[in-house]
Amino acid sequence: MRVMYKLSCVFILCVFLSISLAACNGAGSSDLSGSPSKGQEPGGSPSSQGTSGKDSKEQQEKPDGKEEGEGSQEPLLGPDATDKELLEALGDEVHVVTDDDYIEMIASFKEHTEEHSGKIYQIEGVYHVEDGVPYLTRTVVDGQERSESSIPLKYVVTEPEEGSWVKVTGVINEGEMEGKATALLEVVILEPLEEQGQAELSAG
Repeated sequence: MRVMYKLSCVFILCVFLSISLAACNGAGSSDLSGSPSKGQEPGGSPSSQGTSGKDSKEQQEKPDGKEEGEGSQEPLLGPDATDKELLEALGDEVHVVTDDDYIEMIASFKEHTEEHSGKIYQIEGVYHVEDGVPYLTRTVVDGQERSESSIPLKYVVTEPEEGSWVKVTGVINEGEMEGKATALLEVVILEPLEEQGQAELSAG
């Protein structure tokens, strides 16, 4: 399950990068858009000028050359990619939730799930299991009142110790708990940390 989910995250990464590359290259690129390059004639055949490796490359880029076109592109990462390699590949696509933003972001995940769905977030907190469901949680202090601000986790493969401080990188999506729709953090990487973070946050 962990390998399959990693592969799905690599697919998300490929989509992000494909969109970015297409925007940058515009009509001049044929790798992603499938449009003919300058060395090709309208019918998709390479020009008659030269028989070097350039013609071979253009043949691979022709719109009707699916067997040698987009299907031959190598994946950015393999299924055995390490957590570090995956994080480096995701780069700026990971939205880090800070201590100051934690309370507001957890509330937003639950109230406006559709706005965050499919996006990658990195959050720290306490690992807690309740009724068999793992959560990432922190305690919110408001005067004399104390409450838990948490989000359920999905796809936890190797469970850390109860109450341990962890950093979770995952994708927000909508799921179901006890028959009700709720926001879930689908775990890509769960890393136990030696140093305890700020488990209690002030509501003010």
